[in-house]
Amino acid sequence: MKFIKVLLLTLVAMIALVMGVLFSSRNSTPVALDVLVYQLPPMSIALWILVSFTLGALLSGLIYGLINQTHKRRNSRLLRQMNRMQATQGVVKQP
Repeated sequence: MKFIKVLLLTLVAMIALVMGVLFSSRNSTPVALDVLVYQLPPMSIALWILVSFTLGALLSGLIYGLINQTHKRRNSRLLRQMNRMQATQGVVKQP
């Protein structure tokens, strides 16, 4: 089972690599982006798109991680509170 998982992951990575190379070879026109008051140096359209996609994925992962940590802390705090209340009432703890 582990072999199949590694094989599929390798296959997906190879397909993504080939698609990335094809994408960048077909979108090689240099473009300079103008961001409000600053003009970025000219780079290929493919590079700009891949950089923006990567930054978006990293930022969404960071935001999701922060939200997840907040929910985990709230959940553990509520679980401790529930266990304390059950202990004072003499109720057996839930697993």
